Amino acid sequence: MSAPAELPASLVVPALVRRVFASGGVATVLAKGHEGGSAMLLVHRTARGDSRAYERVPDVAGGMVWRLAAEGEAAVDRFCARARAFDPDLWIVELAVPDPARFVAGFPAAG
Repeated sequence: MSAPAELPASLVVPALVRRVFASGGVATVLAKGHEGGSAMLLVHRTARGDSRAYERVPDVAGGMVWRLAAEGEAAVDRFCARARAFDPDLWIVELAVPDPARFVAGFPAAG
C-alpha cells in the first residue's frame, strides 16, 4: 500500500492560519508557493525572541517528518532565503504561538 498523497499547501496553509488566529496566536504567510505544491517550511518565533525553522523531509518509512533546519534569527533568515531560492514553489509560514505542535501534525514538541 502506498503512502497517502500530501495535501497541497494552498489548502493546508489557510487552514493552519485560521486555526492559529482562532487560538489567539499569529501566523503569517512569508512566501506563497505553487498552488498544487506541498513543500512547506515553518518558522517558529517565540515570545522570548527565539527563532527556529523547520522543514518537512522524507523519513525512512516513506512518510514525512518535520526536522529542525535552523536556529537563531540570522540563521533562520539565511535558511529561508536559500530554501526559497532553491525552490520558488516553497510555502513559508511564520508561527508566533506557544506549542505549534497543537496545530501541525508531527511537529516537534516545544522545548
